[in-house]
Amino acid sequence: MECEKCGQDLTAYRGCREVTLKCPSCGKVYDLRKFSSRMDDDFEEEMGFVPMDRI
Repeated sequence: MECEKCGQDLTAYRGCREVTLKCPSCGKVYDLRKFSSRMDDDFEEEMGFVPMDRI
């Protein structure tokens, strides 16, 4: 998925309470729900590697 602001590929970012998509170039942050209709198997697999061990 690409950043709407600068066109760079977004990366998954694990915050304290949620996972978001963040542009490593311009820093814009997106809620995952914005891209839910475009999520595919590759995206689901990538999200499986985002650490979720916080309480």
